[in-house]
Amino acid sequence: MYTIKQLIADQNLKMKRVLISAFTCQPNKGSEYSNGWNWPLRLAQNGFEVHCLTWKRNQPFIKAVEVPENLHFHFIELPFRLKVLYGLSQPTMYLYYILWQRLAYNVAKKLHKQKKFDVVHHVSWGSIQMGSFLYKLDAPFIFGPAGGGQKAPIAFKQYFLNAWASEIKRERVTDWFIANNPACKKMLRNAHAVIAANNETLELVKSIGSKNCSIAFDHAITDEYFPANFLPKVPEKGKLKLIWVGRFMPRKALLLSLEVMQRLKAYPNITLTVLGDGEMKNEVLNKIKEYGLEETVTLTGMIPFENVKDYYASHDVFFFNSLRDSGPSQLIDAMAYGLPVVTINLHGQGAIVNDETGIKCKCDTPEMAIEELEKAIIYLYNNPKRVTEMSSAAYQFAKKQTWTSRLETLVAKYYPL
Repeated sequence: MYTIKQLIADQNLKMKRVLISAFTCQPNKGSEYSNGWNWPLRLAQNGFEVHCLTWKRNQPFIKAVEVPENLHFHFIELPFRLKVLYGLSQPTMYLYYILWQRLAYNVAKKLHKQKKFDVVHHVSWGSIQMGSFLYKLDAPFIFGPAGGGQKAPIAFKQYFLNAWASEIKRERVTDWFIANNPACKKMLRNAHAVIAANNETLELVKSIGSKNCSIAFDHAITDEYFPANFLPKVPEKGKLKLIWVGRFMPRKALLLSLEVMQRLKAYPNITLTVLGDGEMKNEVLNKIKEYGLEETVTLTGMIPFENVKDYYASHDVFFFNSLRDSGPSQLIDAMAYGLPVVTINLHGQGAIVNDETGIKCKCDTPEMAIEELEKAIIYLYNNPKRVTEMSSAAYQFAKKQTWTSRLETLVAKYYPL
């Protein structure tokens, strides 16, 4: 496969100009921030002249690192009186973002008159219902990879505790934005390409009328992220060390994972290390005490992003059962360190994990999910050789999910070079 630089050089083309919209964009962070940072950075490193529209609150983090000369950031913020909208509530946060996008579009129009961009690409926020106004520019417009089509299954509402009403409210707000946001439907129908992060989102954008849409994961990793010398996992005899990474929030369903660990108390050498913190910490602590899991479940608290991989290196299997997720970045990060994944067959994790890299469990009901997850973990506990085989496959899968590979694939497919 040609590299992006080779494609440009062989066609004897001038440096292509790309406008990136990345509301969240910071170096040395994960998830949305990582996507927003790496798209413009990697494009610039591959020979494009890149202009990136981003939130002004990212400015000190970006200014603290060195960037290529052909990468230009334009920091945008709403007037002072409107800034408070972001922190008041979720609906006002969405309103803030729509207003920010409108302002970003005004900036983009002026830039486009000066620069005549060859491609315009929205990468963050990666949610279709929030959309983008940049499709109105006279240039090929690409949106995504993005999620937004996934909804938490009602059968699992017990794991949201008192937050289920908020989850339903979020779904109604999402549906309202899809129906009424001027930056959504028209954008999806007029975009040069829409890239969905999972099957649920792909089906939704198709139903709205997107003409050129396909799936690509919304997370990638750097070539430097991988261990210097990879060795497949070989669990210590008679032990299996599970790891869970994430924020303690209802949709991440850590309480479901703890129910599985309760079922596994007969196997005291199956342990779970939990990295993270969040609004459900008290509920998590109470369940650990109620289930008598003090000897098999360990909470570490928040761990700096750059140190999480040390935990990946020292554990055997990644255990993760989010009830609503576009494409959990932790899965690919963990697989880069050879961790097989035990999860439920739902949304992003259902698309990322296959039968060679982990075990996807049925989840029609909580009872089914808990039983299937318990069986999957016991199976790996009793079959360490299978852990080793899956570990190698997980690592090889992650090697295909680097930013180098992602850009070469998506740029060649969608960018009109």
